[in-house]
Amino acid sequence: MKKCLVLLLPMLLALGYGQELLVNGDFEQPITTGWVQTQGGVGTQTTDRSTDYQPDPDYEASSYQYSGAGWTKLGQMVNVPRSDLLLSFWASFQLGPSSSSCWPVGSIVAGYYDSGGNLMGETYYYYHDVNCLWTPSATLSLINVSDPNWAQYTLYVRDEIIQHLPGVNPDFVTKVEVGLYAYTSGG
Repeated sequence: MKKCLVLLLPMLLALGYGQELLVNGDFEQPITTGWVQTQGGVGTQTTDRSTDYQPDPDYEASSYQYSGAGWTKLGQMVNVPRSDLLLSFWASFQLGPSSSSCWPVGSIVAGYYDSGGNLMGETYYYYHDVNCLWTPSATLSLINVSDPNWAQYTLYVRDEIIQHLPGVNPDFVTKVEVGLYAYTSGG
């Protein structure tokens, strides 16, 4: 049985001058405020928020996939005036054991959409083991997380697209989806 848990402290998606674009990015309200859970496949798939994930009084959110080929994501789609954005978050990751036929991945994902709602590309901050088969492409950027402990991450969206996603035109980005994504490849 494989498991994957992604924990997230407050997440900020802001324009260059600091205007916060996420609703409930600090998870202080119920996660149904601003956030949507989606899932596929089988297994135990949950998302929630709690003050127990880190020794501080604030809320954190989690996404959890266990025992089965499937995924769960806690995400939020945001209309953006341009791709000159800063995504900043604190995250922690936990994985269970894996094999070549069944491996978990924990990640924070940013998806880039055009005005028609078409996904043009994605960036994953992902924590994985040696069995993970994901590979980058012109529309998929993979940023390896080597330490599962709480750490702060920052992504300048336009720079990321220009430098790592040649299949995405940053001028066509009108929506960004951010999310906690827990995945297992098998049962």
